[in-house]
Amino acid sequence: MSNIKYNTVLFNNVSDNPKAPLLTGYITIPVSRIEELVELVKSRKTFPDNGEDTVRIPLSFWTAEGKAPLALKGYSSFQVLEGTPIKQTMSVAQIDKTPTV
Repeated sequence: MSNIKYNTVLFNNVSDNPKAPLLTGYITIPVSRIEELVELVKSRKTFPDNGEDTVRIPLSFWTAEGKAPLALKGYSSFQVLEGTPIKQTMSVAQIDKTPTV
């Protein structure tokens, strides 16, 4: 089994626009590993979303330490069992609908 990780970050987004997101961010993919990511995403279980099949890219975040305005730092992690089909079991996380930033 191998654990394939890509770095992720989220930033606090301070804006006068009330429709602006509270957090923005990205996943960092080394150019040399793009094909690997494509294969991982193609192998994921599909989930229906508004009548369209989708795949999910797992993300994990922790409180960030370091340069402002970094809010959260984490990774996208794929557990891959070599030679064994991938099985996933997920449940909906309970999230406060009015987070404080």
